[in-house]
Amino acid sequence: MLRIKGLGPKLAERLHALGVTSLAQIAAWDDAEIDRIDAQLGRFQGRIRRDDWREQARLLTAGDRAGYEARFGRL
Repeated sequence: MLRIKGLGPKLAERLHALGVTSLAQIAAWDDAEIDRIDAQLGRFQGRIRRDDWREQARLLTAGDRAGYEARFGRL
């Protein structure tokens, strides 16, 4: 999960505590799930949408490195 830009060790630890343990889970989030998780991120609230974690996770799980880097920069 740490390959997602904007998601560092502290946020990864928080997500793990919330049961989020894989990029595939993040890639599959719908808006309601994003709202549910985001509401529990405290001072990090808003990062999911601002950094577009769902799209980053979708590209990473699809193995689309070129697409990822074109949109979000180098891995």
